[in-house]
Amino acid sequence: MTIAAGTTAGLSGCSIFGGIVNQQLSTEDNLANQRKVAEQTIRDYPHPALESIRFTSEGHVNGAGDWNADAVLTIDGEEYQELLGILLSGGDGVPTVPPGSSSPHGPVKVIYSDGTSEVLK
Repeated sequence: MTIAAGTTAGLSGCSIFGGIVNQQLSTEDNLANQRKVAEQTIRDYPHPALESIRFTSEGHVNGAGDWNADAVLTIDGEEYQELLGILLSGGDGVPTVPPGSSSPHGPVKVIYSDGTSEVLK
């Protein structure tokens, strides 16, 4: 019985927690979320060598209800594959912020999944 319920939930696109799995948003909503997550990443990761954030997927809402998208962070010339989300992020593991670093990064180039870009501070 439990297996059938789990299978039914999986086939219907809903998780057992009641959320929609991999919900797709409009391109405009995804781009707005990319910008929000880029700003959040820049604020929460004040590494002075953070050069750019490049989104390699448009993004989606996962089964836990968090929006996330694949991205590449360039830090001191090295690229790190990351999954950036509004609530949770993860990936290759980026370098730690240098201890005693009093100066945050400079301008960070953000390249969105549609190819547009801007520089955020």
